[in-house]
Order: sequence, then structure tokens, then C-alpha cells
Amino acid sequence: MRSVLWFALWAGVTAGVVAVSAMSVLAVGQPPAVVPKTEPAPSAVKSTPAAEFTLTKLLKTPVSGDFTDVPLGEILKEFAHQVEEKADDLLMWAYGTEFPFARKVSFAVNNQPLEVALDELLKKIGGGLGYVVVSKEGDKYDGWVRLTTTGERGHEAPPASAEDEMTAADRLALAKKLVDGGKLTSARPLLELIIRKYPTTKAAVQAKQLLEKIETDK
Repeated sequence: MRSVLWFALWAGVTAGVVAVSAMSVLAVGQPPAVVPKTEPAPSAVKSTPAAEFTLTKLLKTPVSGDFTDVPLGEILKEFAHQVEEKADDLLMWAYGTEFPFARKVSFAVNNQPLEVALDELLKKIGGGLGYVVVSKEGDKYDGWVRLTTTGERGHEAPPASAEDEMTAADRLALAKKLVDGGKLTSARPLLELIIRKYPTTKAAVQAKQLLEKIETDK
């Protein structure tokens, strides 16, 4: 009887050791868990002190005005004057190539931050107008606001990707079909979208030219 008990005990221990050994072999044989590496986020390009001041203070200064058939450049001068009085610092404009500063427009705004007023004003005129706060240490225009025809809102637009080029080209092809079909009302907002959303693409350049032709022929 004692022999049977000892055998049973020996068998149980042996089975336990085998089971543990098997689990150990399995654990060792499995590949280690892969811990995904967290790549550090690329640091944002820092603005120069002058550009940062323009972005965080001057463009936040509220402006007001009620303009009827006034050149765009005159409206911008008035806004700069109001900012100077309230912020006690100069806001300087610089006009990019082909920016329509002489175009007359009717526009009203009441005590809104300059960046909001600019956004509404430029959208109203259309054609993908925008602005960039110059941020270049040592540049005489550092901190100035450069008015553009490529739809930016404060910062330089990044280079166009291949996907953006393709999408913009497809939309431009559709806009051209609408123009050829005499559907200018539908083509105009599509062209403005291309200029605003894909400002650095080849299609945006063509869209701008086509939009200007539509406006000239109107």
C-alpha cells in the first residue's frame, strides 16, 4: 500500500515538473512582445519674436469699419491704423505679386479680431487671397504681414504632396468642363477651392489664371 502511495506521489510530482518544463519551453520559444516605439513628434518650426508678436497680439487686436466701394489697400491701411492705436505698435503690410490691393469692395466689420476680419474680407473678394506673417530672423520684413494670392492664413503653406497635385488636377479638369459648358456659377467656387486648399500645386496656378479670365470676361 505504501509503495502505491509513493508511486502516485512520484508520478504527480513528475507530471508537475514536466508541465512546468513544457510551459517554460513554450515561453522561451515565443518571440518577445514587440513594444512599439513612439517616435518623438517633430518640433514645430518656431516663429521669430517679431512674427510671434504679430500672430499673438497684433492679429488679435479688434478692428471695426463700414466700407462702401473702397479699394482693398485703403481698408487694410485703416485696419493697420486701428491696430497701431490700440496695441501701441506698428502693423506693417507687404503686398505679394498680383495681390489686388486696388480692387474696390464693400465690407463691414464690428469689433472683431483683425485675423477674423481679414479672413472674412479676403473670402469675400475670392480668388484664393491670403496672408503670411513673415518669420525670418534678420529679414527687414520680419514680423510684417505679406498679402498673397495663395490662400494662406498666417503661416506659409507646406509644399504640395503628390496626392494633392492629383486631387487638384482632377478638380481643375472638372472646373474646365464646367467653364466650357457655360456653367460659370458652378465653376467659380470650385476654382476658388483649388486655389485655397491646394495653393502650392500646379493646378492652383492654372485655376487662378482661369478665374481671372472669367472675371475679366464677365
